[in-house]
Amino acid sequence: MKKAWVLILVMIFVAACSDDNKVAEGEHVWKEQTEMIDKAKDIEQLINDAAQQQRREIEQRTE
Repeated sequence: MKKAWVLILVMIFVAACSDDNKVAEGEHVWKEQTEMIDKAKDIEQLINDAAQQQRREIEQRTE
C-alpha cells in the first residue's frame, strides 16, 4: 500500500512540475490587459490634446 502512495505522489509531483503550461517567453499572463491599458492611455492623450487645441481656439476667438 505504501508503494502505491509513493507512486501516486511521485506522479503528482512530476505532473505539477511539467512545462506544459509554460507561458511563451516575453509574454505574461496579463499581456492583453496591459495592451488595453496602453491603448486607453493613447486615447486619453488624444482627447487631452484635442481639448487643449479647442481651448486655444476659444481663447483666440475671445481676444
